[in-house]
Amino acid sequence: MKRLLRRLLGIGLVVVALALVGAKVWLDQDGPYLEALPLFPYCSTANSALAAGDVHDAIMLAEAGDCQPELAEAKREWDALGARARRCLTGVWTGRGEDAFGLGCATLSDVVVFGDVRDLTRQGIAWLRGEETDEVLAALSAAGIALTFTPQVDAGVALLKAARRAGAISERFAGSLVKLVRERAWRPLAGMMTDAGRVSLEVGPAQATRALAYADDAAELATVATFVERMPRPLLGLRWGGKGAARLNDPDLYAAGLLRGPNGVQLVMERGAKALLTRQPLIVAAAKSLWKNPAALAALVAFVLRWLTWPWVGAVAGVLALVGLIYLRSGRRRGRGRRTAAST
Repeated sequence: MKRLLRRLLGIGLVVVALALVGAKVWLDQDGPYLEALPLFPYCSTANSALAAGDVHDAIMLAEAGDCQPELAEAKREWDALGARARRCLTGVWTGRGEDAFGLGCATLSDVVVFGDVRDLTRQGIAWLRGEETDEVLAALSAAGIALTFTPQVDAGVALLKAARRAGAISERFAGSLVKLVRERAWRPLAGMMTDAGRVSLEVGPAQATRALAYADDAAELATVATFVERMPRPLLGLRWGGKGAARLNDPDLYAAGLLRGPNGVQLVMERGAKALLTRQPLIVAAAKSLWKNPAALAALVAFVLRWLTWPWVGAVAGVLALVGLIYLRSGRRRGRGRRTAAST
């Protein structure tokens, strides 16, 4: 009986060694997976942004990584920035903002007719004087006056004007806006303004201005607007993934990629749902039948993927196979010894 148990144990160890090597080969051929990537250091990156004076980015990174000390420090730094009233008044009067606060006030002035009349008057005076005018701002101001009937459209006009001043609108996008105003195509123009307003109302004027840099036409603007409304921390995804990130439509998958930073977002864009090992059929079946805690299974998978490198696999599989062969040979020798003793 002991001989049989030794042989079974030896066979089992050899099978486990072969399975370990086979699993590593399968993971290398079917991967890579998000679980194998390290988590992005949001807190230290937020600290670096704060040290560089980029308070807005520091707040965004600290919020994404739930870094409470860094977030508190960044907000204290933001609140300590003086002359907020002056920046707001400057934004309202000139339509420009030195930072997110001034830009917000400038955008607010454009939501009401005052901003459109202000900009249209200035462009008209510049034209009469023979000075250079901004055709896009003039077209947007005219559209703002003509289409002042919904909050989203008003917010869209204000955002597009702020983005134009900040240089965040591409020439192709600006050209399409001017063309629609010249043709008095108010319905498609209102659609573009509405989509821009959706972005502004969702993330605020400062971040929305950055988001518009990833749209070159009406279709891309609608895609960006949907992405911003559906996904957490959309500006980080757009920064790390570009226009391709805006086409992602799975919030959970996107959030898993965002945890791994730029590399995670890129991997999600390249592989889609295949980027998550915990979504593979074999793992899903194991989660439903053998493991009742999906979070624990995901943590186990991440641990295994991170440490399952070829040196470790080779060493562990070699030891298991060697011990298994030793058990197999010892079982055979004992069996032969007993048969020899019985024959004599």
